[in-house]
Amino acid sequence: MASLIKDRGFDPVVVDVGPMTPASAHYDFTNQRVAKLAGWKLADLVGTNQRDRIMTAMGMGAIKALQALLKVDRLDGVIGIGGNQGSAMASMAMQSLPIGFPKFLVSTVASGNIRPYIGHKDIGVMFSVADLVGGPNLVSRSILTNAVAALMGMVANGEKISLHHGEKNIAISAFGNTEPAVQRISALLTEKGFHVIAFHASGAGGSAMEELIEDGVFHGLVDLTPHELTEEVVGAGAYVPVRPGRMQAAARSGIPQVVSTGAMEYLCFGPKESIPPKLRKRKTYFHNPNNANVKATRAEMSQVGKVMAERLNEAKGKTEILIPLKGSSVYGSKGGPLYDPAGSARLLKALKQNLNPKIQLKEIDAHINDPKFADICVSRFLHLFHQERQ
Repeated sequence: MASLIKDRGFDPVVVDVGPMTPASAHYDFTNQRVAKLAGWKLADLVGTNQRDRIMTAMGMGAIKALQALLKVDRLDGVIGIGGNQGSAMASMAMQSLPIGFPKFLVSTVASGNIRPYIGHKDIGVMFSVADLVGGPNLVSRSILTNAVAALMGMVANGEKISLHHGEKNIAISAFGNTEPAVQRISALLTEKGFHVIAFHASGAGGSAMEELIEDGVFHGLVDLTPHELTEEVVGAGAYVPVRPGRMQAAARSGIPQVVSTGAMEYLCFGPKESIPPKLRKRKTYFHNPNNANVKATRAEMSQVGKVMAERLNEAKGKTEILIPLKGSSVYGSKGGPLYDPAGSARLLKALKQNLNPKIQLKEIDAHINDPKFADICVSRFLHLFHQERQ
């Protein structure tokens, strides 16, 4: 792979994360050097015989190697290759790189559950098809060559995230259950000169949004659909945030934010068999055969409201909460399969009881997808945004 990269006019830098591979002068970062970057002598690390500890240390060493290259502008893209363990270490290093930076993974386990390897980052993934033992063969040669070509294409022709002077970037959290509101809010803010970027509340989407807020990409937030907070608090569901601490980045960064309660009344799972047995007696609605929505209990709704208040209380910037009294999702509204006004009332009560009085909370007599509610969200956001800029 390094030869392919070099033959095509690029400069390969090889980082060896394999703790058992022989040292080679052909590697820019030998496994011994990688281990040293993580604070270990390789022999001592291997001698622990603790596989998880070894893999974590080598992954941390690889992170430091990539960050060192990035710091001196010697890194334009990264490609990782491996089986289960190699993929874990390589992807750990790649996840430390910014969103928008070219990164690609060739893995023997890419056809399974790859969230642990991808997290909330934009890592391109290719299944190796054949095993990688024994070097390139009839099948793997094609796969590896195509993967290298994909990375070089990203480096040569891709585009990294770049901020433009005067641009006003706004994030909004979204779900299918709140899509009408997201579309209307986005359209209205776009008309006002904002660049609106939606993030699906899938656990990875919200986590990516939080990181980009911390990186200073956004000047404001409409957190219409903080569904992931429910999954984080309950500790169940397919959309638990990749990184904990949902609803904290905007508060700590000080950007103005309007927050609502979109789709906070249920947990998301995959097909029926993915629902834990202890939750299978709860009210459940199948969004499709591979997506089950399971109702959160009223006690859980209270806890979600409490945590929501605690996190918003940290807000350094202008913050306002808008509660749609006629329902926070399509499924959770009157006549919907997960309608539970008592549960929604419990969340609201806990939110009010724990919320700092400096944060305004307004109850709106509308459904979250009513045009009226979207219009109020936009109006209040513009008010906060301009107040922040005065």
